[in-house]
Amino acid sequence: MKPRLLDLFCGAGGAAVGYHRAGFDVVGVDIKPQPHYPFEFHQADALTFPLDGFDAIHASPPCQAFSAMRVMANARPHLDLLTPTRTRLVASGVPFVIENVLQAPMESGPPSLWSSLSGVVLCGSMFGLRTSRYELRRHRQFEASQSLPVMTCSHRSDLQVVGFYGDHARTRTRINGHHARGTDITRNDDKLALVRDLMGIDWMSWSESNQAIPPAYTEWVGARLIANLVCHAADE
Repeated sequence: MKPRLLDLFCGAGGAAVGYHRAGFDVVGVDIKPQPHYPFEFHQADALTFPLDGFDAIHASPPCQAFSAMRVMANARPHLDLLTPTRTRLVASGVPFVIENVLQAPMESGPPSLWSSLSGVVLCGSMFGLRTSRYELRRHRQFEASQSLPVMTCSHRSDLQVVGFYGDHARTRTRINGHHARGTDITRNDDKLALVRDLMGIDWMSWSESNQAIPPAYTEWVGARLIANLVCHAADE
């Protein structure tokens, strides 16, 4: 039987597909309907959904409380859902991973005297998420209850970087080492083509995909989770 993974704050399933590819049976939970989620789904509050019966848990609490956009004059205040999520998962005793933006207060590096959690930043360049013209970076932090190896970015200076921001997609480039004005991509068909080619996502709408995790990230994380589960089972 496959190990079962609970995918909290699951969105439309970018993380879920990566964990599925790594070998997990995935169950998603989100407070909003997710009609395109590709696996078993429950519309419920991620902070109260039962955690029993799962071998591992992934959580992607909303990032708006920590996003760089929070300092904009017209930004609405957002609750910090990261802290109560972490508290709940630590108390569960189940192996877990939490994902969020770079600005979020999360552990980095291997476990230490001050924390048993491990952290790593993942980037699209680490997994070859690029085309002949564009590169996806989309840096995200992953904090885990087990040690995760350090990864290093492999940015290509000869490619344009594609960023997805809310309703916008934009390319960025460099001239003589300096940022130059990029190009706005306005047609949804063009944006979705980039999402497919750079993120490996072809089942979501544009609004669902613009904040999604590329499945390559969680396939890498999930492989390490499963290896850890196998080691613990062998010890028992």
